[in-house]
Amino acid sequence: MDRRIRRTRKALQDALIDLLHEKSLENIDIQEITELADTARVTFYRHYGTKEELLIDAMHDIHDRFMEHFQIPTLLTAMNPAKPPPSKALFDFLLEDRAFYKRLFQSSISALIQQQLREYAVRQIIEVLRKLPIGTKLPEDMVANHIASAMIGNIVWWLTEDIAYTPLEMAQATRSLIAFGLAGPPLAYRLWSRD
Repeated sequence: MDRRIRRTRKALQDALIDLLHEKSLENIDIQEITELADTARVTFYRHYGTKEELLIDAMHDIHDRFMEHFQIPTLLTAMNPAKPPPSKALFDFLLEDRAFYKRLFQSSISALIQQQLREYAVRQIIEVLRKLPIGTKLPEDMVANHIASAMIGNIVWWLTEDIAYTPLEMAQATRSLIAFGLAGPPLAYRLWSRD
């Protein structure tokens, strides 16, 4: 992609993210985005058809920034109760700008954002599952979607309800529920105890 196109798109994405720190997508108009990005309205429409398309592009950028600090683990590492769950990195990342992500998940575009997150997560989970056979006859995309859905559900609940659990507590609880469900071994729940 041409450097000027990348610069223009980045300016529009940054403008939208800045505005989303102040108000919901529904209350942001294209003119505000282009003024903050110091570009013309017609330029916006050369690159994007809607604010939602711009947001999806911005979500790719947020995902890329997160992935710079995250290594996809093996399944054995991910399930090792002696180590923090890999999802702790995601909870830490979200905590850094909790109010912003809470606003996104409470907006009318929450379903769109959750779907985008699920797509990212499913791809990464499938990558982990392929590294180690886990002895199930279930399709890997079904297993990955189940894990991603549980994780995203807990993220949305944690953010939108202002749950006071730490990122480590949320990651440990999510890992225990995914791995063992409600009938899991006592060890899974001892990891989660808040004495």
